[in-house]
Formats: sequence, C-alpha cells, structure tokens
Amino acid sequence: MRRVRLLVLLVVAFNLPTLGQSGNSELFGGYSLERIASGCGTDYRCGFNDTGATTNLNGWITSITGYVHKSLGLSAQFSGNYGSAGVASGGGLSSVHRYAYQFGPVYTFRWQRASAFTHALFGAVSQGVSQGTINGIAPSYTAFLWSVGGGLDLKVSNSLSVRAAQIDYARHNVPVGGVGSPSTSPTNGFRYSAGVVLKF
Repeated sequence: MRRVRLLVLLVVAFNLPTLGQSGNSELFGGYSLERIASGCGTDYRCGFNDTGATTNLNGWITSITGYVHKSLGLSAQFSGNYGSAGVASGGGLSSVHRYAYQFGPVYTFRWQRASAFTHALFGAVSQGVSQGTINGIAPSYTAFLWSVGGGLDLKVSNSLSVRAAQIDYARHNVPVGGVGSPSTSPTNGFRYSAGVVLKF
C-alpha cells in the first residue's frame, strides 16, 4: 500500500508543471464527511441481507486540478475518513479508517463571482481497522472506487475561493464474508466536502 501511495505522489509531482502550463490550476483542501449506506454501516459486513445503520465518517480531503483547455481539466483527489464501528454482541467499538485516491476529468462553468464544476473520478479506496474485528470479520480491503459529482466555489479574490459544497456519489464493491472472499457486494456512499481553493 505504501508503494502505491508513493507512486501516486510521484505521478502528481512530475505532472504539476504540465498542469500549470495553462496558468489556471487549483489546489483544494478542506473537510470531508463520508456517508456509507445502510447494509455497510456500523457492522461493515456489507452483506446482501445486512441492514446495518448508515455510518458517517469524518475526515479531510485535498485535490489538485489543472485546466488543459479552457474549462476542461484533469483532477487528482485524495481523502481520509475516520470513525467507529460496532463489534458483534456488544463487544465495543473498533476504529475504522478509509483512504481514497482518484483521478479524472473535470469541467467548470465560470461566472464573475462564482464557479460550478462537475467531475468523474476513478481510483481506489483502502479501508482498515486499528483493533479487533467487526462481527467476526476483519473489514480491511482495497477496492476499485469510482465517483461522480460536482460543487460550487464562491470567489473571494483572483487567487482565493471558498468551496461552499462539493457533493459526490461513490460506489465500490466490498468483500462479503471477510477478506479474500470471492463474493462482493456493491456499496453506495455520498461525500460532502467544503474548504478553501487556491488558484495559481
């Protein structure tokens, strides 16, 4: 996993000069709330018959976007979300962490004091637990992740904007019955993000 993260960071670093050639690049950073649908909630089993509660995970998000042709750009997004999940039979809580990295196209609509964008991102999500198992399984896995969404930026100055909202629908497949299981269950999720956008 460390090798994958290092590779991603190297790819982004070497492409920063290319992204910035248009003179219109953005760096976003802020708060992230990930909401995982019921069935993959507090028990994290994500089975076909599970009805676990919806789970909310708080964390951070950052992305860099370079516009290669007018309003069309390429974006790299990274996020980390954290929370607690219940262990079977009232055995307490286990700390869950999820990291995602995605890449894809973005298109932006610009006005004088605001801009709105839409994007489609593709990558992977890596989930793990800090202790114990949840309902008898270890909910640690890495899976392909795709998401679609968009957001609204409010202009403060030529180099600074506030991202009032970014909302993404995300989907990935989770192993059913534990790590290494050949069966998977599709999992839906939503992410709300807000923060600051620096333009350079």
